[in-house]
Amino acid sequence: MTPLGRLAALVDGLRHVVVLLVCVTLIAGVGFVDLLSGADVVFSVFYAVPIALATWVFGRAGGLLFSVVATVLWTVGDHYSLHQAWASAVPWWNAAVRLAFFALVVVILAALKHALGEEQRLARVDALTRVPSVRHFREQAELELRRAQRTGRPLSVAIFDVDDLKVVNDRFGHPAGDALLIAVARAWMHVLRSTDVVARLGGDEFAVLLPETSSAAALVALKKGRGAALLAIGEGGWPASLSIGAVTYLGGEADVEGLLRHADALMYEVKNDGKDGVRNVVIGDGADPVRPEGSPAGRIAPT
Repeated sequence: MTPLGRLAALVDGLRHVVVLLVCVTLIAGVGFVDLLSGADVVFSVFYAVPIALATWVFGRAGGLLFSVVATVLWTVGDHYSLHQAWASAVPWWNAAVRLAFFALVVVILAALKHALGEEQRLARVDALTRVPSVRHFREQAELELRRAQRTGRPLSVAIFDVDDLKVVNDRFGHPAGDALLIAVARAWMHVLRSTDVVARLGGDEFAVLLPETSSAAALVALKKGRGAALLAIGEGGWPASLSIGAVTYLGGEADVEGLLRHADALMYEVKNDGKDGVRNVVIGDGADPVRPEGSPAGRIAPT
């Protein structure tokens, strides 16, 4: 992350009441120093700091509010240091120009934050299927793995492949293949829990994250997702199916890449075994020592 990104993340993590107090303190401090310094030393440019902070945290309305406060303080300071008469047009013109400048800063900064937010959102969403991207999946999987290691709760990770996507592309065209992927992704999104994550890894491969889910519960969830996807595939008339490999983690040393590799290997076992099925294993300190690692803990027969 860039220094600017780290600074933005730090500001976003602050409580709003803290940011409000900081903004009020800064703008009052700048106004006080500006008044004491007189016309010889200019501190007025520092009003932009609390205005920018307020805009970033509270949005355009907050920035404009502090812009008005800064303009009033600056104008009052000029009145006393330059002995400007209120009846003259000069202080009012200067105030209007200052307010316009601050407002421009607010508009530009608000647009920048919106653009950055959109960029971050799009980086975490697959452009075709609108499910989370592989980047978002890995971030969430890292968080859930650390939590599973801390709490001792199970964590299940699965990879599924849309079988025969190439056949669909060759027979019906790539738009049909894209429609197939979209339908499958939506089907999974509709049946999973709000805490679960289904993401597109690329091509015809997807990953599923099932926090605090045992091996048996994972098989139930994967069967449900597979059933919903097969129903959508049937409605679309596509000659396709799903091959799924899953891993349930039960403690010990592990990393996300290792869990994904294990699930991917199981998924290819299903494909080599005739496709259209689910296979999962339990790994980690809590796994059954009698069953060799990599042997199937459960399988849903093809339908």
